[in-house]
Amino acid sequence: MAHYIGVDTGGTFTDLVIIDDSGQVHFDKAFSTPRDPAEGVLAALDACSGLLGQSARQILASTSRFSHGTTVGTNALIQRRGAKVGLIMTRGFEDTTIITRGPVGKNLGIPPSQAMDFIHNERPEPIVPKTRIRGVTERIAVDGAIVAPLNEREVEQALRELGQQGVESIAVCLLWSFRNPIHERRIAEIARDVVPNLPLSLSSEVSPLLGEFERATTTIINAYIGPVIVRYINNLQSGLEKLGLSRPLQLMQCSGGLTLPQHVRKEAVSLVNSGPVGGLVASKQLGASLGYDNVITTDMGGTSFDVGVIHRGEFEYEQAPFVDKGLPVQVPAVKVVTVGAGGGSIAWSDGRRLMVGPQSAGSDPGPACYGLGGTEPTVTDALVVLGLLDPNYFFGGRKVLDRSRSEEAIAEKVAKPLGLETRAAAAGIYEIVTAKMSDLIRKVTVESGYDPREFALLAYGGAGPAHAALYAGSLGAKEVIVPHTASVFSALGCALSDITYTYARSQPTLLEPDEAVLATFNEVFRELETLALEDMQSSGFKTDEVMLLRHLDLRYEGQMNELTVPWERQELTADGIQLIRRLFENLYETKFGQGTSRSESPMELITFRLHALKVTDKPNLKAEAESGPDPSQARKGSREIFLPEMGAMQAAIFEGEALLPGNVVVGPAIIERRDTTIVVPGGFQARMDGYRNIRISKD
Repeated sequence: MAHYIGVDTGGTFTDLVIIDDSGQVHFDKAFSTPRDPAEGVLAALDACSGLLGQSARQILASTSRFSHGTTVGTNALIQRRGAKVGLIMTRGFEDTTIITRGPVGKNLGIPPSQAMDFIHNERPEPIVPKTRIRGVTERIAVDGAIVAPLNEREVEQALRELGQQGVESIAVCLLWSFRNPIHERRIAEIARDVVPNLPLSLSSEVSPLLGEFERATTTIINAYIGPVIVRYINNLQSGLEKLGLSRPLQLMQCSGGLTLPQHVRKEAVSLVNSGPVGGLVASKQLGASLGYDNVITTDMGGTSFDVGVIHRGEFEYEQAPFVDKGLPVQVPAVKVVTVGAGGGSIAWSDGRRLMVGPQSAGSDPGPACYGLGGTEPTVTDALVVLGLLDPNYFFGGRKVLDRSRSEEAIAEKVAKPLGLETRAAAAGIYEIVTAKMSDLIRKVTVESGYDPREFALLAYGGAGPAHAALYAGSLGAKEVIVPHTASVFSALGCALSDITYTYARSQPTLLEPDEAVLATFNEVFRELETLALEDMQSSGFKTDEVMLLRHLDLRYEGQMNELTVPWERQELTADGIQLIRRLFENLYETKFGQGTSRSESPMELITFRLHALKVTDKPNLKAEAESGPDPSQARKGSREIFLPEMGAMQAAIFEGEALLPGNVVVGPAIIERRDTTIVVPGGFQARMDGYRNIRISKD
């Protein structure tokens, strides 16, 4: 029997899903091991293999796909533990990444509240200090013409100096190199002789796009995290091969597709912040199977709460997201908005107000109830005090929580400073974090022109289902769906993703029915498509297996930002110009309001984009026949719970694994599963469907 495996390494847990070719889904998780993430992957594999009554070696020997979403690159960037990078730029522009975007540079990629804190808001330290930046004489013009030839002696000297400084990786970013990469390619040839063992990242390969600062930053980050990721992937691949895996790892990208190990050196930057994206991939497939093409995705784990939108069956994308303060990258990424609100988020008080997050207790030491030395009260501690979490059944009973430590932490750090009773303080923590989640969903939907009432809401992550009914209910969402694999949903998305290579090239031009414009348009796409098919063939895929998806970045002349529209035709003719304008203006009015488009304004085409897609083999998930609504066989008692604005009440407790498709649970109730706890408040009911998803709606 063939197996398909998806893994997602997160902050607190490493999640793993195994799907067999009959469509049965098996999943489990293990605590993450930040010092060596591969240990957490192997521990989760052992745990999940045990559920099938087999060893990890037996499972891997029959594995057709092993797909992995990893935070190794993200962690290396956030913790500043990447490679020591040297940077080569056009002489006279060495300070590009030091200056950033001038006075606003220190406010890039942070929320307005933090940007307004002028006293404490400092410009972030550059990844490459000035001492490791070298300029070389050369100049390419905006049209790609060579204005000044490359001074190869300066290149050799720069490379030797950087090598003597002990750099571990080199980034190269020359002016207008995306219009003509000849000088960057020559630097790479020289480097193979001068510093043959150092990996190089060329901006003309990593990010051939308009925007000197953003292109340089993207290339630097690729050089910074590339060696770290390559080392980790090689070690993990080696360990899995020793256990019997015969297929190469497939790695989740922030664009929602997978890439192969041989492309990681050039595409390392595309793996940053890819962790939450797997959940959106799974959400898109699950939503389609349930008849929803409008879906709000919510993922609450140990440290954060992530929200995404699928509208009309398509993801929202950001073409230049921020991966950290001051660090934009020119890599298309599925749009996911994050707030510090997870199970480990710390509750605190200044003596006047109750606050939750963004600080997190993480997995070590974790919430106070973990008994690992943590003393700060967290959201998880509040759930224990409120009776929403059973201390004896956390993580399926594999970890026993200490209620007394939760009560002590909340009393000492929150209740006493505010003059509250302990349970009331815990209710306040629960209410605040739930409100933060509602506010973020409202921001992501309403502020983008979407009505939450037209969407179903998916709640996943180990912590999300304890809050979902209340934060979705306040928004009027059609239905809350807690997937069967809620706590490992991003790992499921990894297992269901397709192989995708992305290509882009900036070539700014006014879009008008001119023969030269039409010829340039068609030529650029032909060049990108040739490159994509060559890469797919080198990865072992046949050209007739590959789908090529074209997109255009457009704006009105004089604007600073673009919108991306799909382009389904292969060749552009004069009549296609008006079609492109209609696509752009329809999207423009969706984003900014009816009547905001300007049909009299010239339109600029800035960037050509191409996605090369190889649809992977996937098992069809198996639906079970539904039985009657009576859930009594899963009832295992009741206990008192306490909810904000509802007070104390008796809630029926159900064993999640004992529920049958078709069963209906009426709130107030709690469904306890080995991987998560689902709270069904009074006034709501939950039904299990044929895929064992829990679907919550107003009663």
